Amino acid sequence: MDPTEGRANGCIDFLGYQIHPDRKLRPSATSLHRLTERARRLYEQGASLTRLRQYVTRWLLGGLDELVTTKGDVTRYWVYVLKHLHISGATVRT
Repeated sequence: MDPTEGRANGCIDFLGYQIHPDRKLRPSATSLHRLTERARRLYEQGASLTRLRQYVTRWLLGGLDELVTTKGDVTRYWVYVLKHLHISGATVRT
């Protein structure tokens, strides 16, 4: 019997995360899209960049701290949101 039989060979999306057999959880593409859409709404309603950064931080670390990869820390997702909202001149670190 093959030892990998019955095991997912690729990653799957489940409940907003990508699950891969050999890695920590990562946010799924759908989850990242929702993050940017909600951040866009906050920004359009007049939220400051500090408030947006807080939102991204809480989104990333909310609930699954130890299981989710924080590769690149919050900065990686903060830059992702800034690029998708076309906000230039914002500081990456706060």
